[in-house]
Amino acid sequence: MAKKVKKIKRLTDQMRGKLILVFIGIICLFFILAVRLTYWTVNKGSEFETKVLGQQKHDSSVIPFERGKIYDRNGNILATNEKIYTLVLEPKNILLRKKKYEATTINALHEYFGFSKKNLKKVIEGNKDSYYVVYKKNMTYDEVAKFQKFLDMADDSTKGVSDAKKEKIESARQVKGISFEEDYKRIYPYNSLACRILGFTSSGNVGNWGIEQSYNEQLNGVNGRAYYYFNEELDQEQTVKEAKNGNSVVSTIDMQIQKIIEEKLNDFDSKIGSKVTNILVMDPQNGEILGMASSNPYDLNEPMDEKKLLSLYSQSEIDEMKAYTQEKEAEEAEEASEEESGEESSEETTEQEDKDTEKKKTIYDAFYELWRNAIISDTNEPGSTYKPFTVATGLESGALTGNESYFCTGSLMVGKRNIGCSHVHGNITLKDAVAKSCNVAMMNIAFNEGAETFYNYQNLFGFGRSTGIDLPGEAETKNLVYNASNYSNSVTLATNAFGQNFNCTMMQMAAGFCSLINGGNYYRPHIVKQIQNDGGDVVKDVGKEVLRKTVSEETSASIRSYMQETVENGTGTKAQIEGYTIGGKTGTAEKIPRNKKDYYVSFIGFTPVEKPELLVYVTIDEPNVSFQANAGLAVELEKSCMEEIVNVLGIKPAASTKE
Repeated sequence: MAKKVKKIKRLTDQMRGKLILVFIGIICLFFILAVRLTYWTVNKGSEFETKVLGQQKHDSSVIPFERGKIYDRNGNILATNEKIYTLVLEPKNILLRKKKYEATTINALHEYFGFSKKNLKKVIEGNKDSYYVVYKKNMTYDEVAKFQKFLDMADDSTKGVSDAKKEKIESARQVKGISFEEDYKRIYPYNSLACRILGFTSSGNVGNWGIEQSYNEQLNGVNGRAYYYFNEELDQEQTVKEAKNGNSVVSTIDMQIQKIIEEKLNDFDSKIGSKVTNILVMDPQNGEILGMASSNPYDLNEPMDEKKLLSLYSQSEIDEMKAYTQEKEAEEAEEASEEESGEESSEETTEQEDKDTEKKKTIYDAFYELWRNAIISDTNEPGSTYKPFTVATGLESGALTGNESYFCTGSLMVGKRNIGCSHVHGNITLKDAVAKSCNVAMMNIAFNEGAETFYNYQNLFGFGRSTGIDLPGEAETKNLVYNASNYSNSVTLATNAFGQNFNCTMMQMAAGFCSLINGGNYYRPHIVKQIQNDGGDVVKDVGKEVLRKTVSEETSASIRSYMQETVENGTGTKAQIEGYTIGGKTGTAEKIPRNKKDYYVSFIGFTPVEKPELLVYVTIDEPNVSFQANAGLAVELEKSCMEEIVNVLGIKPAASTKE
């Protein structure tokens, strides 16, 4: 009888189709999962890594970022960082070892750093359950380097070495429970150079004043973190999330120019001096600031050095401010305590007591005065440096043709006031009215323009408006100039025409003045040229930015020629430099109260006249001389700066240019 052959069941087409569908479905699911994993890894990887590390049982330490550097326009470092170290002891890690390891560790710390063995033992055994005890902060590389080199010997081989070296290697291997945390300390290599441009940093990489404050976000990076644990051999293992360093800033200033103006200013202050003297250097063709300096510079590496305050205050005044500071801090602490307990203060003060308090200064107020940048924060009546703006308004609006002449008797009756001029000029042309600084001519020009036109152009030139400079502390001047309705008072219009009875900052004057001489382009003044990343690649270029048009090229050319006449035959003859065409305008503003006879004198000069490449502006507030109304002091200081700066910038004399 034949054996029955078993029939092999084959997959039907229907079954095969179902399997294929299932297989395709599984592949699709894997594909979707892979896509999702890739997406989350790329976009959320850092976040998940942090969460995972955060759930592990471990200790961790911060890996500090390095704050970005600040350079001058030529790559010279003006602000950098120095690595500093904190010595950390791990008492529990030390004591878990053999007893001899503790002794070796203590001996090594004593040998390399001179630490007291007794104190080390006390700290280690007094914190036996701790893995983290800060023993010393702010150690330099030089202090730490030799010890680190000694610790590195633990990895050396003991084969074929001398007994002395072998003993050293064994000692290094027995040193346990010591680590160094790194951090950075801000360093300013040139101390006080450009102090009010750069600013400084305080604890936590917080920028204060200057570029440090304005560009704090760009200069700062992101801290990393080292997560670590101890394995079975009690050796430390780590997972590290690296720090991201900050971007660096390339400023527009030229270190050579900055040194020149600071040296000239210091020389002036040491020989004559004033309440405050300022020098500002700009490129009229793009709004770049090449240098700025003020009296009483301070050391950026020690911004709170009380000795520096002696240049501004007497020792008794400083002592009073310190006492008042303590008093204020005690009051604030008491008020905070009362608020916390829900009590209300019953103390009342009289109006006179409130006024007396307003006059008092804390030590912090004194430092604030020292740190602030007078060029952008202080306001003064500009005086005759404003006269070119009055004339430009007339030429641009059509109120002047350029062919006018005026008769100056030495004063002009305006309403019930007789407003004087510096001299009796007699018949005077429009050009000479600028060159010889005639108040009478300026008053007549302003009356011819009318209040509305005068105000509109004053606003167009930037007076009463923010310049937009990329530095903190710019003064708010909106309420320090008049509007058209105020100019219905003819005395106000008359005095404003020659730069009195309204206030502005040096930066406002310089920015508007640049537009007068460069063809009418009002550039945003700026102190930073470029932002670079940690690798030196350019992140952002800060180019010139035209905010508005103020005058035509024709008006600009006329104003330049009038101010060239000022230097060649007018009030600014002391500004002449052989071979160079120079224009400029003097200013002598009588301060309020007028009867005190205190003056704010100034000179703003530029070269070459044909196409200005350099502007130097000097102001002297209450010079220490018997006769303050002497703008020649500012002219001479401006000249001493300009004749050196032209060489730094490579500006050739006019004769050489023609050849």
